[in-house]
Amino acid sequence: MKLVMNMVRKPFKAGDVIFDFGDRSDEIYLIHSGSVEIVSREGLVLATLKAGELFGEMASIMGERERTARAVTASTSVIDVIDSGTMQRKLAEADPVLRALVRNLTNRLADANLMNEERWLLLNVYQSLAPEEIERP
Repeated sequence: MKLVMNMVRKPFKAGDVIFDFGDRSDEIYLIHSGSVEIVSREGLVLATLKAGELFGEMASIMGERERTARAVTASTSVIDVIDSGTMQRKLAEADPVLRALVRNLTNRLADANLMNEERWLLLNVYQSLAPEEIERP
């Protein structure tokens, strides 16, 4: 079976925002060269990705319509931009057990990202306190 994809290869400079919070999640990205950071609303780097890695797929798999993270190029990069319909078609064709597994793992990753961000925020609160402001047991 041949995979039909609508894909466009695009160059990016270091520091370019590929997608931002609240953007529509109509595309998935494959890094051809370079690197990309996935950043939370609070500035926590959730992942640093390199050539051969996909990103932007979580929103498509989870059925979300808006991005919950920011993707920024960490270096000059070339990215293949793929329409999310390709992933939706592939998921629809997959075995139902595999489809459920992919969704389950995606949900767990989203939960882990949220937990990491919450802990990071808590750590930053404690780091901002002077030693005398911290109550000892």
